[in-house]
Amino acid sequence: MIPARAVLPTLGLLLLTACVVPRSTYEQELSTRQAVEADLAAERARTAELSEKLERRELERASLGKERLELINELEDLRQENADLRARLEETERLRKGSEAAVEEIQAGYHSLVEQLEEEVSRGQIEIHQLRGRLQIRALERILFDSGRVEIKPEGRAVLTKVAVQLQKDRRHQIRVEGHTDNVPISTSRFPSNWELSCARAARVLRFLAEQGLPPERLSAVGFGPYRPIEDNATREGRARNRRIEIVLVPPSEE
Repeated sequence: MIPARAVLPTLGLLLLTACVVPRSTYEQELSTRQAVEADLAAERARTAELSEKLERRELERASLGKERLELINELEDLRQENADLRARLEETERLRKGSEAAVEEIQAGYHSLVEQLEEEVSRGQIEIHQLRGRLQIRALERILFDSGRVEIKPEGRAVLTKVAVQLQKDRRHQIRVEGHTDNVPISTSRFPSNWELSCARAARVLRFLAEQGLPPERLSAVGFGPYRPIEDNATREGRARNRRIEIVLVPPSEE
C-alpha cells in the first residue's frame, strides 16, 4: 500500500498538468472571440443605422401623408373655386344674353312707338327716348290733363291707348309711371301741394294702362312733384315741359 503522503504530490502534479492550455489554442480562441465581438459591434451599429433609417422613413411617410392630405384639400378647394367660377360665368352669360334681349326689345319698342306716335311726336306732344337700356315715353301735361286736374283728356286717352298697345309687346320690363310738375305752388283741399298732384296723375295713368290690359304686377307709380325738372322753371316754356308724365320701361337688373 502506497502511503498517502506519497500520493498527494503526484495528484497535484497531474492536476496542474491537466489545466495547462497550449498558447496557440489560447491565441486562436482569443482571436475568435475578438472577431465575434467585432461582428457583434458591427451588427449593433448596422442595427442602429437601420433603426435610424426606419425612423426617418416613418417621419417622411407621416410628413408625406400630411402633405398629401393638404394637397387633397387644396385640390378640393380648387375644384370648388372652379365650380363657383363656372357658375358665375354661366350667370354672367345668362345676364348678358338677357341684357341683349332686353336691349333688342327696347330698340324694337322704340322704333314701333316712334312709328305709331309719329304725329304726336312731330307735334311735340310726345317725346320718346332710348337711353342705357331704358325706354322713356314723355307726355306733356297739355295732351293729358287740364291744369290742376287728374282726369285724362280724350286726346290723352287716345295717345295712351297707342302706348299701351306697344307696351303689351314687351314681356320683360317693369313699367314705371312718373308724375312731374313745375314749381308753381298749388294748394287745394284735394291737392295740398304739387307732390300730391303728381302722385295722383301718375296713379291715374297707371290705372288707365291696367285697364288696357297691361299686367298690374308690372306697373308702379311714383310722384316727384317739382323736384326733377328737365327745364328752367323761370320761363313759361320751361314750366310747360316740366309738367309731364313719364312712362319708363325699367330693365330687369334694376327691378
